[in-house]
Amino acid sequence: MLKVEKEKTVNELKERLSLTKSLFLTDFRGLNVEEMTKLRRELKKGRAEYRVTKNTMIRMAAQQSEFEGVLDYLKGPTGLVFSYEDPVSPAKVLYEVYKRVEKPKIKVIWMEGRLLDENQLKNLAALPPREVLLAQVLSGLNSPMANFVGTLQGILRNFVGIIDAIKEAKSK
Repeated sequence: MLKVEKEKTVNELKERLSLTKSLFLTDFRGLNVEEMTKLRRELKKGRAEYRVTKNTMIRMAAQQSEFEGVLDYLKGPTGLVFSYEDPVSPAKVLYEVYKRVEKPKIKVIWMEGRLLDENQLKNLAALPPREVLLAQVLSGLNSPMANFVGTLQGILRNFVGIIDAIKEAKSK
């Protein structure tokens, strides 16, 4: 690979790293072309991308960035999964593929500055999609307000009932 091509590859990796919400380092040994293609397709549906790159290129792109923690895991063949929107959707895809063919092996997961290991992949995959989590949070926030409004309406209804009772009592 020419120096210009290497620089271009490193710059592309830096750009992808700057956009990613989560990064999965995998050992892709044992995946055949068909399985790899299927994995890439499934990841692409969730706005994630699978790239196989030389460890030296990854090392150059990750140095002096928030991804420095992954440098210790750059041994052997490495495939990178970049997640650009939902940080959990690639975990679901990787877990489903792993259940089917027991590959690829997860080396490490970088998510919001934290490193997670392969054992935490199952927990990530079990999380509901981001939209569902947001809906649950909003529902939780909305519930006390709805109860408060209901209480105020009850007080107002009682007050109107008392006023009506006083009005009737005075009219008799």
